[in-house]
Amino acid sequence: MTVATPGLVEQGALRVAAVQGWPGSALAVSPDGAWAAVALPGRVLVARLPDLDGVREIAVSDVRSMAAVGPDRLALAPRRGLLVIDDPLGTARVGLRSRAPGRLMLSAGADGRLAAVGERAALPRATVVARSDLARRRDWTATIEGAMAAAWLADGDLAVATGADLVLVRGGEEHARAPRPLGEPITAVASIPGGVALAGHGERVVLHAVLPGAARPAIEVHPGTGRALAAGSGMLVVASRSLGERVTVHDLATGGRTASLRGVALGAPAPGCVVATGREGTVVLVP
Repeated sequence: MTVATPGLVEQGALRVAAVQGWPGSALAVSPDGAWAAVALPGRVLVARLPDLDGVREIAVSDVRSMAAVGPDRLALAPRRGLLVIDDPLGTARVGLRSRAPGRLMLSAGADGRLAAVGERAALPRATVVARSDLARRRDWTATIEGAMAAAWLADGDLAVATGADLVLVRGGEEHARAPRPLGEPITAVASIPGGVALAGHGERVVLHAVLPGAARPAIEVHPGTGRALAAGSGMLVVASRSLGERVTVHDLATGGRTASLRGVALGAPAPGCVVATGREGTVVLVP
């Protein structure tokens, strides 16, 4: 099936349920699939899914990373800081405001866990801060040389990409290291059942088993820079900012591609839908 939308082309088994002209630079989707947040210049829009209606606007500038912390909290990383917004689609109260040494890349996990990978001028993205209790309490801070991206595992460990290696961090200390599981520098990590999905700039995503017996084959994807990964509800969403911005959706069990979109650079799955955003706007895909 091919469906033409303003600036977007969908190919595959999913169909377009809603489109808005929001050229988002960051994206977060609640784990229950109730809402999505899209960062625009000077503001963040929070809308109900799957119709992208009931929009709530939050005035905040220069947001480069976001994460949904449970069903009713939104973590934002504006320049040199961290904000956690309670009830983002309702009262949108500030629940936490914190300073940071530089840009933060955020990753949310189960039970309200939040990881913030921070940049430093002398050692880029070297500080990792873990929070729990719905992201309000700081649990630990670790210095991990070369850290670029992170994802929470089901057991509470944090998988951190450090150049070409994958490091498992437990309680702020390195617990295990997998040398070069992708065969190239890792730029994106996403948690999957039994392990993590890893991507770089090449033409494959490796599903790396953290637990014995959980290995899966690699998934062929489009090459690209500015890579991002998101997994959930049996789907893997692969995005890149190169090649005119592109997002593809894959079945995690088979690796088969179920949708392809151009003009969007970020995507995230949720129960019953996939949300993508980029220079051509924001789109919701459903089965």
